[in-house]
Amino acid sequence: MGQLPIRHFPKSLVKVTHPNSFRINLLALIIVCTFLFGCETAKKPVAEAQPSPTAPPQDQPLQISKLPPPELNAVQDAVSRVFKDSALIDSSSKPVFIAGDFNGDLSQDIAVVLKPAPDKLPDFNQEFSNWLLRDPLAVNESRIPRLRVAANEVMLAVIHGYETNGWRDPQATQTFLLKNAVGSGMEVRQPKEVAAASQGKRRPQLHGDVIGEVLGGTSGYLYYS
Repeated sequence: MGQLPIRHFPKSLVKVTHPNSFRINLLALIIVCTFLFGCETAKKPVAEAQPSPTAPPQDQPLQISKLPPPELNAVQDAVSRVFKDSALIDSSSKPVFIAGDFNGDLSQDIAVVLKPAPDKLPDFNQEFSNWLLRDPLAVNESRIPRLRVAANEVMLAVIHGYETNGWRDPQATQTFLLKNAVGSGMEVRQPKEVAAASQGKRRPQLHGDVIGEVLGGTSGYLYYS
């Protein structure tokens, strides 16, 4: 069994200035590619910065307000609040959405698979928008041209919650829109599960729930730092 290879993208995301004054200084998104059965030697991280040393296991789950399971109509309301009529929920994805506290602020967030609405592609490619467009697989995002969305491109939107009502709250608009982040078998995993699976391996400290999925044939996690 080899060590757990880790890939993440630059921490420069936390330095983005946005006209809506999002509190994004703690919201750098990282993707970790997890190999449960690896080679004898670990591959070097495809990254600019090394992950932080192994953190102590988090045995207790985060305590957030108990909310009912997400329903399609409520998720559609949240999508319309952020994207107006520019985005459509991609009903072909399974699952279409999952809820969890992905940034560890004790307010429930929603992750939902979207695509541009017909004739609304320019809304996604304008210089300023109500969301932050990111590619978690970009090795050096600061050196690439400004990200753009393609017609019919499937993306993952993470709408962060606001206080006790979470993502359902009318003030819940802080959103990351992620390219190349929609995989199969998307599910919510608690930090203690990830800690148990990577025991004895180097991994960044987790501050909230993570999104487990298979992306490009690789099992991994999307999580916030």
